[in-house]
Parts: sequence; structure tokens; C-alpha cells
Amino acid sequence: MLGWTRNVSTKPCPCGFGDESLSIKSDDRQPAFDYCSNINKLDNHVDCPAFHAICHEDRPCEPYWRFTKGSIKQIRRWCLMGEIEEIYCITRPVLVIRTRFDEKVKVHFYLEGSHTPLTFSFNDAVKGHTILIMYPEKHDFLEGTTGIRQEDGDLVVIFKCPMQTLIKTFGSMTAPQACFQCGAKPSDSIQNLPLKENEHSISSDQSAESVPMNLSLKKCSKCRIALYCNELCQTQHWKDSHKQLCSSIKYLQMLRELDFTTTSVVSKQSARPFSFAV
Repeated sequence: MLGWTRNVSTKPCPCGFGDESLSIKSDDRQPAFDYCSNINKLDNHVDCPAFHAICHEDRPCEPYWRFTKGSIKQIRRWCLMGEIEEIYCITRPVLVIRTRFDEKVKVHFYLEGSHTPLTFSFNDAVKGHTILIMYPEKHDFLEGTTGIRQEDGDLVVIFKCPMQTLIKTFGSMTAPQACFQCGAKPSDSIQNLPLKENEHSISSDQSAESVPMNLSLKKCSKCRIALYCNELCQTQHWKDSHKQLCSSIKYLQMLRELDFTTTSVVSKQSARPFSFAV
């Protein structure tokens, strides 16, 4: 039977949901569990919910599942994100992560046989790195704890960076085109941008007509996704974060193109059509 997830106090979403001290004006929409104004999916409490908000594997819940035409159908997508805090392996790998809602969650991996995940390596499962899991559900373990039993490795990616760096990078990808480092946009005037090393300012006898007015953004030659206005920004961004994300940013691009508000899944028993391993 479908139902809403139990209301548990967690760190509030930037949209205001979960913030008990938030003052709502009469003409504002009350922050709701099934709606978030943030376009950044990783900063959206419906697309990337708290662990307490995701459904139990035995109890499908709204807003991700709906009982319709005699069966329970998945009506939208979701993911779980957390920064790795502990790693241990007795019989199977277990990661202890902390979500952006400040929840501590155990992820138990039950990958079939000697299956090697195609989308991540357990060598990258180190403290401070960020894991993202598509379609996770709560599972009750025999020792009396509740966590995640992850059986499909192709729905998991481990990014070699802190969670806030991942959220910021994804935000740069979803926002209008701009330099990933300084935020300069194609409509910006080149004269107003910081000069590169050994680059001289425009001389006084140069006319405005002789100077290009529109900025041209260049793509990273490796991933072809990150954008930069000049070499200085690219070099600094590489040092700050892109060096760790360049090889895996393609998975963020897949999330960017994926419509979370709908799904082609027919029922809870059917195979999920999305996979990072494509």
C-alpha cells in the first residue's frame, strides 16, 4: 500500500523544505515534500532526497511510486548522494556515508559473484569522496539496522571529490553557459575580464570597433563538457577540482540529460531502464 514517508527531522533543503523556522508569506508556495524549486538536481530534495525520505523496498511510497490501473508504477526518478566517511569489508564491502541532510547511512554491496562494477572502483571509495546511487531503497538488515542493500553496481558512481564540489560542478553544468571557474558568460565584454599572464591591456589608440565584444568559451579538450574563458581559468579549475572530476563528469552529464520527473518503468517488478554503464 502506498503512503508518504515518515516525517523525520533532518537538515533542511536550500529551497526551505524542512526548515521549521522559515516564514512563509501569503503569496509564496509552502515548501512541500513533492516539490522543490532548485533546478540543480543534486540540490533538489525531491530528485536527490534524504535517506529518511526514500521508500522502503517493501513499501513503495509517493512521490516516486503510484498505484494506478491495478499495479504499482514508478512515476519519477530519484538518487541518493553522500560523502564517504568509513570503509570496511568483512564478507562484503560496506561504505558509511553522510548525506547532504547530515544523515549517516550504511551502504552494503551485494554484487553478484565476482562482478566488477563498470562505473566505479572500490579503490576510489576513500574518505572524502562522494557516492551517488540511482533508485536506492531502504533495507532492514538482520542485525536490526536499516540501510541500503546495493545489488546493481551499474547504478553507482564514486566521484573523487567532496560532495560540495560535486554539487557546485553540477550547478555549473545546469546553469546557462559560463566559465566553470570565474562565471564569465558569452555575453560578457572581453574588456571586463581578468587578463591572462603576459597579456597586455588595450592601448588607448585602439577603437572599440576593433576589439571583439563577445566572449568565446572553450571546452576542456578531455571531457568536452567543462567550459572556460581563458587558459588561466582552466588551469586554476583543473588544480581546484576538475583534475579529480574530468574522467567521471560524463556521469553528471547523463544525470543532466535525464528527466527525473517521469520514467518509462512499467511496474516495480520490471527492470529499470537507466544505467550509468552505457
